[in-house]
Amino acid sequence: MKKLMLLAGLYFLQPGLHAAPARINVKHDVAPISAHDRARIHFKENYAWVQDAAWYNTVNDGILCVFNQGNIVNRVFYDKLGYWQYTLLSYPATDLPKSVEKNVLNNFKGYHISFVNEIRSDGQDPVYMINIENEDSIKVIAVNGEQIEVKQDLLKS
Repeated sequence: MKKLMLLAGLYFLQPGLHAAPARINVKHDVAPISAHDRARIHFKENYAWVQDAAWYNTVNDGILCVFNQGNIVNRVFYDKLGYWQYTLLSYPATDLPKSVEKNVLNNFKGYHISFVNEIRSDGQDPVYMINIENEDSIKVIAVNGEQIEVKQDLLKS
């Protein structure tokens, strides 16, 4: 009877002996990438042709890269981990897509477009922040697709 109890005990212990995890040899020779390195890699993949890029740290520990492309000033923003957040393009009215220009001028008769900021973010259509003026006022409008929203309305003095 003692032998049976001993064999039963050993039988139940046996699966536990083989349940230990197998040792996996994992190489830990890949160093974690810094935020600045991650941002620079993204930048090179998306803007390889840029020669005059200037890099800055932002007040919220993010990273900013600025470069010119003809009349357009490009600002590429990265978060504090170096992941791309959005790109801001600033340019004169002459570089605004004609369909957007037509939509704005049809909705604001008597105004002219003085300046444009275009915001590009992942998976979304660009949003245009457009300065329009007439003799009496300056408006800042947001254009997203066909939607137009007045963000600021200032009187000239």
